[in-house]
Amino acid sequence: MRLSQVAATIGATLLLGGGPFVFGCQSSALTAGKLYMKQQKFVAAREQLDAAVELEPRNSEAYYHLGRVCGVQGDYVELAEAFDRAQELTSEYDRQIAAERLHYWLRIYNDGLRAAAGRGADLVTARRHFSTAVRVQSDSLNAWRNLAVIDFKLGNASEALRSYAHVLEMAPEDTATAHAIGVIHLAEQRYDDAATSFAYVLQQGEHEGALINLAVAQRHQGQDDMAAATLARALLRDPACFTCHYILGTIHWDREDHQQALQSFQRAVELRPDDPGARFNLAIVYVALDDPDSALPLLQGLSIDSPSNEAVWRHLGRIYELQERMDDSAHAYERAAALVE
Repeated sequence: MRLSQVAATIGATLLLGGGPFVFGCQSSALTAGKLYMKQQKFVAAREQLDAAVELEPRNSEAYYHLGRVCGVQGDYVELAEAFDRAQELTSEYDRQIAAERLHYWLRIYNDGLRAAAGRGADLVTARRHFSTAVRVQSDSLNAWRNLAVIDFKLGNASEALRSYAHVLEMAPEDTATAHAIGVIHLAEQRYDDAATSFAYVLQQGEHEGALINLAVAQRHQGQDDMAAATLARALLRDPACFTCHYILGTIHWDREDHQQALQSFQRAVELRPDDPGARFNLAIVYVALDDPDSALPLLQGLSIDSPSNEAVWRHLGRIYELQERMDDSAHAYERAAALVE
C-alpha cells in the first residue's frame, strides 16, 4: 500500500509540475542517474546527474558519472569539465577517468586527422576536433601540435604560438616544437623572437634547419657577420647545402665582394641548375664583374624559363647592345617595357 501511495505522489508531481522530475533526496538523484545509465536512458540519466551535482557539488561520484553520460552523448567539453571536477575532489576515480578520457580522446583525435587529411581537408572542423581533444586529455602533445599546425594554416599565428608554447612547457627537450615557434616568428617578421627560438634549438645540438633560419633572422637584424658565421656552421654539417651558399652569395653581394658572391652563386647553381633565383643572381654577378659573355647564356635560358621577368629582358637588352646586336637588343628592351606597363 505504501508503494502505491509513493507512485501516486510521483505521478501527481509529474502531472502538476509540467517538467522533468528529479528525485528529492540527494542520493536518490545519483542513484536514479546510475540506474538510467544502465538502462541506456541517457537523456534521463543526464537530467538526474545534472541535478545530483547541483544538489551535492562536492560529490565526486556524481561528477564521475556525469562525465560518463556526457561522453555517451558526445558532449566532450562537458565530459572534461565533469571529470576535472571529480579529480579535484578525489583520486578515487582516476583510473576509470583515465580510461574514459583515452577512449574519447582517440575518437576525437582521429576525427581531427581525418578532417585535416587530403585535398578536401576541412581545417575548421579539424581545429574543432583537436581543440576538443586537448580539452579531454590536456597532456596530449600530438593533439596540441596538430592544433598549432592547423591554427597556423588558418592564419591564427598567435593561437598557434600559444599551443606550441604549451607543448614546450610540457616537453622542454622538444626541439621540433621550438623550431616551429621560430619559423612562425620568422614568418611574422619578429626576428628577435625568431633568433631566440632558433638559439634555443641549437643549445640542444647542431641542427641544419635551425642554423639556416637563424642566419635568415640575423640577416634581417642587420647582423651579416653573425649570419655568415652561422651559415659556415651549417656548411660544416652539409657542404652541399644549396640555401647556405645562396644566402652567403647575397651577403657577399651586399658587401660588394663580387668575387666571393660569384663563388657562392656558382656553387648554388651547381647544386640546383634549374633554380631561377640562383641563375639570375649568378648572371648579375657576372655583369658586375664585366663578364657579359658568361652572363648571356644564363639570361637567355631565363628568358625562356621565366619570360615574365622584366629584369631578365632588361639585362639581355644591355648585353646585346654591348655586343652591337641592335635588333636583339631592341626586342629585349621592348619585352622589358611591355612587362612594366
